[in-house]
Amino acid sequence: MQNAAEYAEIIMQDEREKIVSETPTIYQDDRIERVYKFLDGAVVKYEWQEITPARRIGVEIFNHRFSLINLPQPNPLGFEIGIIKVINYPTA
Repeated sequence: MQNAAEYAEIIMQDEREKIVSETPTIYQDDRIERVYKFLDGAVVKYEWQEITPARRIGVEIFNHRFSLINLPQPNPLGFEIGIIKVINYPTA
């Protein structure tokens, strides 16, 4: 990995050979959350939420968000825990 956002790319491209496990943690009509574990020990949480006008008030707007929640071992590039990629799609 050259940067932490590559984990998000692996998830989006569904490169199963690079993912150890995928665990759904929330599955609702307007929200999905999954946790992915990688061969190097990194763990990434993927979140999707539907953006509606009611949700825009007082809530952070995002459609897809990827967060590194466990660091790879070893971690030679010094990745940090936190959000690594956000994808927003405009709504009508």
